[in-house]
Formats: sequence, structure tokens, C-alpha cells
Amino acid sequence: MPFLFKQMTVASPSFYRWGSNKELSAFTADNRLVMSFGSPIANVPITVAELQSFVCTLEQAIDDEPNVKQRIALGSIKHIFQASLKQAQKDYEKIVEEAPTGADLEEYMLSYARAVKEGAL
Repeated sequence: MPFLFKQMTVASPSFYRWGSNKELSAFTADNRLVMSFGSPIANVPITVAELQSFVCTLEQAIDDEPNVKQRIALGSIKHIFQASLKQAQKDYEKIVEEAPTGADLEEYMLSYARAVKEGAL
């Protein structure tokens, strides 16, 4: 069974065993992923604007890098950042769809528009 899901404990943090090798994944009490398939995960707050800037910088660095191994490593970082940008878009759409009240949605949309206007996105 390739994706066996077994919760090990109900208490916080939460621990799960995934996959055919039953590799450990763990979440904090506030549902932040701290281990995925046996590998520790870094959770670093970063803005969408910073991610977009880093992707552009990496694209230029990849073009300028003569070492193939370095280009591949930079490309891997770029793909991780691009995946993070896609997830941020999905999170944005989910927030817009699931805002508890009209006032919450309005405040979120105004903050988002302000960030765009100020160049933060």
C-alpha cells in the first residue's frame, strides 16, 4: 500500500507515518509542517514580493553561471520558489473564498491592494 496513512498520536504536535516506507511527518500544534517524509522542514516567513524578486535574480544568475552543477542547483532553488509562489496564489484564492464575513474579506482585499500599490507585490 504506497500511501498508508496512520496517525501515531492525537496530542500536539501531530505525528504521521506516510508512504510504503512509513516515513515520519510532523506538525506543530498550530499545524505548521516541521518534518516531511523524515526530512526536517524550515519554515521561514517570506513575502511574495521577495519570492518574485528572488526568482528574477535566480533566472539571471542561472543564465550567467558557467558551471553546470551550479546552474542545476540554482534551477532547483528557482523551482522551489516558483512552487511557493503558486501556493501563495492558491492560499490567496482560498482566503478570498472562505473569508468568514464580508468585512473580513474587504479588509483582506484592501490590504492586498495596498501592498500591490506600494510595490510589495
